[in-house]
Amino acid sequence: MAEKRFLAGVEYWRLSLVRTWRGQNTFGRAKWPILGGALVLLTGCSFFGNQPAPMKSSANTLYHKPVMQAQAPVVPPKWEMTIPDQPSIDLWVKRFSRDKHASVQTQLDRSRYYAVPAREIFERQGLPKDLVFVAMVESGFTPTAISHAKAAGMYQFIPSTGKRFGLEQSQWVDERRHPEKAAKAAGAYLSFLYDTFGSWPLALAAYNAGEKAVQRAIDQSGYKTFWELADHGYLPSETRDYVPKVYATIKIIRDPAQYGFQYDENRYVQRTDTVHIPGGVKLSWVSKKIGVPASSLQDCNPELCQPITPPGCSDYELCVPAGKGGDVLSALAEGPPKEEPREVKAVVASSNTITASVKARPGDSWVSLARKYKTSPKTLAALNHKSLSQPIKAGQTVKISTRQAPVAVASVSKKKNGGSAAVAAAPGKWKVSSVQKKPVQHVSYPVREGDTLWSISRKFGVSVKALCAQNELKPNQKLVPGSRLAIYAQGQEPAPKRRSY
Repeated sequence: MAEKRFLAGVEYWRLSLVRTWRGQNTFGRAKWPILGGALVLLTGCSFFGNQPAPMKSSANTLYHKPVMQAQAPVVPPKWEMTIPDQPSIDLWVKRFSRDKHASVQTQLDRSRYYAVPAREIFERQGLPKDLVFVAMVESGFTPTAISHAKAAGMYQFIPSTGKRFGLEQSQWVDERRHPEKAAKAAGAYLSFLYDTFGSWPLALAAYNAGEKAVQRAIDQSGYKTFWELADHGYLPSETRDYVPKVYATIKIIRDPAQYGFQYDENRYVQRTDTVHIPGGVKLSWVSKKIGVPASSLQDCNPELCQPITPPGCSDYELCVPAGKGGDVLSALAEGPPKEEPREVKAVVASSNTITASVKARPGDSWVSLARKYKTSPKTLAALNHKSLSQPIKAGQTVKISTRQAPVAVASVSKKKNGGSAAVAAAPGKWKVSSVQKKPVQHVSYPVREGDTLWSISRKFGVSVKALCAQNELKPNQKLVPGSRLAIYAQGQEPAPKRRSY
């Protein structure tokens, strides 16, 4: 129908032109060509608009092919870890399976104690389970490993990063060395790094070199992948090797027999039981109760800095060899361990003062000893030339100064020759090693104008250190006239000099 309209319009236009040339009126000359042309245009547009697009272009017509949009590379989900096809990874696979075969096999054997529980932790966190073998590259699965940068544990946390991810570090415990707690912290940190950089190679690089170093390399270079940064030297050499090492280790783990290794995680057997135990319990006591060496208990609890559960902790999870957990609970049911008698050696004795020394035990602190011997922690620390921030180590000799004889003294007897009193201690209690011949006098001395610690020490025959310890002063501290100093010195207090005004 459209084609017929088009042909009719062309014919009408032709006839109009003929009439015009034959001399019809002016209006006719102008009207019919215009109407005919309009009809042609309308029918032509309709005709051509209803036709299908040409299949082929003519020689004089440009033909444009449809533009194909580039598809973005498929990024695997966070819980998957694919091994890239990189020469550096293959190089480290060869080194591990040839040059370092013996040491790698030893580390694989050690990993059987830790890898399976760590894999379960990583899977619960939504991470690739093979990522736990970061610990093999970091430390060879050694919980007590310490680096020159003070990084500790299987996952080598430096102190600041360990605290950032909730690992306690004190004089009693260092949870960076706790196998399970460190694995949880490592998983949390790696997850954070992946969310920050968007790929596992970059996340591993940041785990080794630090987040700021990797971000700075990206900003300076404009590159977006670890492999570009490594190839162009924008990362430290250690980091350029670190990431391929991790991937090479995972590649070996996925098919150990192909590379000459023996590893079967199905051989994993839980080697420890976990029991809840009070704080302040010695490993030696547990050792005697369950019949295992104390060294074995220390190996089961590498996070303990001293052979005792942290004092003040109401409930500590102690690991013991598998099958021994029930024995520990039975021993605790009989009653808490009793404190062994402490031997105290007195160096000065009188009716009202004893200055002594004791051998510190695991769990001792300035506060606990000060409370036990009725003195202040600050005085006790000063007497031993220490600060309160410095911990007491087990086996350390600690000087004790008390103003009254402790209740541990059983009796006082006089020598037949009329000498001064000696302290007779009950067995296992206070034992006197020497007795001073002259009684010690307590002096409350008023500080005068011009007095110094040195001049007062000369006047009373005591040391400056003793004065500082007895009065909680610093050696270079200036004295205030009118204040009073407590002085324990031999003989009578000197008569004060009258001041002239």
